[in-house]
Parts: sequence; structure tokens; C-alpha cells
Amino acid sequence: MAEKMPGGLWMALLFTPWIVYWVLCGLGHASGVLVGLALSAAIYTISPDKKSVMTLTTLCYFAIASAWTFGVKSSLFVEQGGPLGYGVLCAMCFTSLALRRPYTYEVSKRDYPEVYWSTPEFFRINAFLTAAWGLVFLACALLHTLPFPLRLASYGLIAAGTILSAFFPRVYVGWSVRRLIPPYARWRAPPGARKVLIVGAGIGGLACGALLAKRGYKVTVLEQHHKVGGYCTSFRRGAFTFDVGVEAVSGLGPRGPVRWLLSELGYEPEELFVRTEEAYVIRGEWVRLPTELGQLVELLCERYPAEAEAIRRFFSYVEAAYREMYREVELVGTPLPQPLLAEVLGPEYLLRYPAEHPNFYKLLSSGMTLKDLLDSYFEDEELRAFLSILAEAYLGARAEETPVASALPIFGYYIDGGYYPRGSSQALADLLAEAIEGHGGEVLTRRRVERVVIEGGAVKGVVANGRLLEAPIVVLNTNAMNLPDLVGEENLPGDYVQHLRSLKPSVTAFVAYLGVEMDLSGYPPLIKSLDDGVGIVISSNLDPSLAPEGHACVNVITVLPSEAYDAFEGHGTPEYTARKRSFAEELVEKASRLIPGLKEHIVIMDAATPRTFERYTLNPRGAIYGLDQSAGAPKRPYFKTPIKGLYLVGASTFPGGGIEAVVISGIIAANDISGWPSVRRPVGTCSA
Repeated sequence: MAEKMPGGLWMALLFTPWIVYWVLCGLGHASGVLVGLALSAAIYTISPDKKSVMTLTTLCYFAIASAWTFGVKSSLFVEQGGPLGYGVLCAMCFTSLALRRPYTYEVSKRDYPEVYWSTPEFFRINAFLTAAWGLVFLACALLHTLPFPLRLASYGLIAAGTILSAFFPRVYVGWSVRRLIPPYARWRAPPGARKVLIVGAGIGGLACGALLAKRGYKVTVLEQHHKVGGYCTSFRRGAFTFDVGVEAVSGLGPRGPVRWLLSELGYEPEELFVRTEEAYVIRGEWVRLPTELGQLVELLCERYPAEAEAIRRFFSYVEAAYREMYREVELVGTPLPQPLLAEVLGPEYLLRYPAEHPNFYKLLSSGMTLKDLLDSYFEDEELRAFLSILAEAYLGARAEETPVASALPIFGYYIDGGYYPRGSSQALADLLAEAIEGHGGEVLTRRRVERVVIEGGAVKGVVANGRLLEAPIVVLNTNAMNLPDLVGEENLPGDYVQHLRSLKPSVTAFVAYLGVEMDLSGYPPLIKSLDDGVGIVISSNLDPSLAPEGHACVNVITVLPSEAYDAFEGHGTPEYTARKRSFAEELVEKASRLIPGLKEHIVIMDAATPRTFERYTLNPRGAIYGLDQSAGAPKRPYFKTPIKGLYLVGASTFPGGGIEAVVISGIIAANDISGWPSVRRPVGTCSA
């Protein structure tokens, strides 16, 4: 019963010996000392924590007081109970702080799940409250040396301390997270502004624009390429349709942000996508992955029987954390970064967050890498490599460099699956552009923005193709590394420019696009080879309309470090063309080892180098995920810039690269611009 007692009630019980003692001794009854001893002994007996600073201090005080009063025959503890008792409690508070066991900590643990206990915030709050109570007790000790009625002021101090204990945790948590919002980004979208310019028609910009257009904003999208989509585009070569880079889209599960976006725009996701299938090649062996998580777990248990128990525990934990990460989608359409949790959903929600997201919060606050997490569960090296494949492919970082919080969404491909847009990846981008135009907006291609116009610290518009377009809100769907040149360093704080200059591009890639005269329908559409470090995408197996009958569209992809950009100098020169051809042939050779006869049946071949990606997307060094996504990389810029009215979306801001991630960035910006109209305030009490 004592273990389940709420913190407030337990605190009242801890003070019961003192209250009875002070009351009886105040009436001149020495029995108050003995009653205090009896009560403190009873509380110590039922206390689950025998090392509790408060219970031990109380028991020791009354043991000494009883011995002094009835052994020495002194009335000191009866007549001076106020100054002595409060003085001891004051010493107890500061001693517990010195021992890093704040006395309020043991009480607070009763009201909060264990996931809170090891967090720095939990310690700081209790350290502050313990120090505050120490000062209250000190003041009360001094007041009790004064004559009546001045000592009555001590009751006011006790009441103030009680109120502080009740409200300070909520105030502190809200404040501590809000201060994570950069000072420069605490502005609001101009009130009443309804005109929005979006620079760049990548999926992040299109998602933002589609939501705003639906909400009645006048949206104009400016794209330097002749088609929309960024990396989510397709192109034709002869009778074949190739995807530039997108092979699978996550975020279409029950709480998926991509699903939420499409549903919000009035589309039915099931009609727009087809489920992907995947195989890994490890040491020459093909492992086809089931599309259901339970079946995948059983496959891995059969393949690695010594790790079976750990595999089941791992996926049970990862799935629970993954589901918790997406809880806010039901409220605002997207997971939120910590700074926005308190601002959008309120301090109370933030205070409940660890309890309602125990598994995800533990991962988020652990500071672990994916390698750390895998090492904590598994001993088999091949199994750890197997579970690192997606992170290396879709984040561009090795397991030891991948923050576990970044890796968690990638496991969504195992949990909820990956999906491919019917009609190629271009169909998804075109759909969002049509949504903008269908609600009165404009999507203008071949409009390269030369600069963003700033006046008085606020955005005024942009200059595109030499023409000024004005708007009080501008959304940049561009790599953050391009900001200084677009905005002008003179319009940005020096430390912000310094931060932007410290950013590093993500990995890049080389892709060979092959139209082959082969029936490859027996192969899985997505193939990742650990042996050769290549990925193969047979998109015509997902949508047969992309290739003529009896033919197939094949992308052979390898991820490269950003330094590989330098190996493809001299675009348009014979040397560049030869290097491009040679690299493509190397990839074809590797793919042919997996698909025999492939190179002999090529009817069309093209390729994209890091320079190609840079030319079409304006991502420095052909970065395919925007910015470096490894654990040691500089922090991503916030979605609000120091310029009032100027937003950032896409792979350069929260949460990073990938279609689902940039959709999240677009939803956040659109919600912020329109005042978070979709927020449904959560109600109810904390639940684990």
C-alpha cells in the first residue's frame, strides 16, 4: 500500500511526525517527542526505501530527541522544537543535494513513471525544489526564534513551498523546452498574411503549398527545373520511364504523415500506391523479406536461432517505440521536435510525454547510435549488418554514425512497409502540384530564384528570372547551405551564418538507368546487396506500365561519400563522359552478377553522377539527403530562419532526408503559417 501511495499523500505522511511533535510540544507536552518517535518508526517500517534521506533524518532526530528529553531530562527539544526541527530539516535538504539524492526525488518518483527518473530534467527539478525547501526550512527556523505571533509567518512559507512544488515542474518543463527554440525564431507569421511564395518544388515545398492552398492561402511555387518533385521525379528514355532516385516511400502506415497529408487533401492513399517487396543479398545468399513484420521476425529467428529470443525482444521494443513516435500525427499530422511540443500542445502534454511515450523517450534521451542499440541486443555480426542495411541506404550513415532516433523511422519499412507511387515517383509530385493548382495556387517551372528580398529584418519577396515577386511569407525548399547566397550574409546574424557555413552535405550517389529486353518479373522489385554495395530497383515490377511488355526498367544505385563529387569534374567534356560511362559499366557488371544476362540485354542506358544531381536539384555536391545525417554532424537549422516570414522546409531541417521526412517538414511549416489549425488538444490523464 505504501508503495502505491501518491507523492503528495506520502509527503504529508512524512511530515506527520513533525506536525504532531510541534503541536504537542507547543502545548507544553513532552509526549510530543515520544509520539514523533513512534510515528517516524512506523513510517520507516512501511517505507519501501530504507535509504530515504527524509525518513532516516526524521527517525534519527526523534531518537536523539527522546534520549535527550527522557534520558538527560532536558526540555531543549520541547521548548526549542521549532528552531531545532526546522534547522535539521534544512540541513537534511542541503545534505541530500550534496549527496545528489534530493529529498523530493524519492517523493516525485511516486508520481512519475520510471522513464523519467534518469533524465537530467527530473534531477534538476528536484534539486531546485529541494534547495527551495531548504531555504523555506531555514527561514522557518529563524522565524521560530521570534516571539508569537511573528512565528506564524512560517505557515505562509510552508504554503508557498507547497504551491511551488505543485506548479514548478510544469512551468520548468515548458520553459526548458521552449528555450530550445532559437531566440531568432520566436516570431510569428505576419497576422492576416495570405500570400505565400514557395521556392523549390521538392516534396517538402509541395506538401506545404498544398496544405496552405487548401486552407485558403494564395500560393505560388517557383521551381528552377522544368518539372516538379526534386528527387521525386521521373524521366523517359524511349519507351522506358525511370525514377530519378525514389524507390520506396514510408509514412503510409496507420499514423503515417504521408497518409495524413494525402487524406487531408482528399486523396485515398490505397489508390495511389503499391506495396514494395525487397530482398537482401548476403554472402551470395538471397533473403526475400516478408511484407509482414511478424513473418520477418520468424524468418530472422530461423536464420539466426541463437538470437531468436533477442530478435523477438528487439522488434517488440522497436515497434512500441515506433508507434509512440507517431502519436502526435493524430493531433497535428506529424511528429514534432521537442521545442514545438510545449508550444503547440502545451506544457501539460509535454509533462506527460515521457509517460505516454516511454519506449521512444528512452531511445530519444539515450544518445545511442544504431550500433549501440544493436550491440545491446545481438552478438551475431551478420545479423547486426542485416539490420543496418536500411539505415545505410536511406540515411547514408554507417550504424556507428547513425543516431538511434534517426534510425527508428527507417524501421518503419519493416513495420508498416514501403510503398511505390503508381505511375512512377513523378505521379506523387504531380499530384501535390495539382492539389495546389486545384485550390487556386500557381506552380511555375523554369523559374530560378536568384535572391530573397529582405527589408527591415522581414522578408519582402524574391527575385526570380530577374523579376520581383512580393509576399510577406516565403518558404525555402532548398538546401540550407544555399541560404547565405540566397538571402545575403548581411541580412543574417553572424553566428547563424557561421552555423550555416559549418554544415556538411549528405552522401551523394551514382545511378545507372537501364532499359532491358528481359522479363524480370520473377525478381523482387527492390534488391540490396551487402556483398557489392549496390541497390537494384526494378520499378516495372511495381508498375508494368513503365516499360514495354517483355522489358524492364532497372536502376542500379550506389551511395557515395560527398568527396566522390570531385571525381566527376569537367561536366560535358570527353573525360567526364568517359568517367561516367566507366562507372556505369562497373555498376552494370555488379548487377549482372545478381541478374545473369542483364548487361547483354540492355537496349537503353543512361546515368546520373553527383554533378547531375547538383545540376537538377541545386543540392551542393549532389547531396541526396540534404545534410550530413551522422551523429557527429552539425545540428540542422530550425524551420524558422532569423528573417521574419522566411521558413525552411525539406531535407535540411527537421527531421532530415527522405520523402516522409520532407513531408513532415512541409506539414510543420504549413501548420505554423496557418496557426496550427489542425491541432486537437489532447485531454485526459497521464497513462504509461
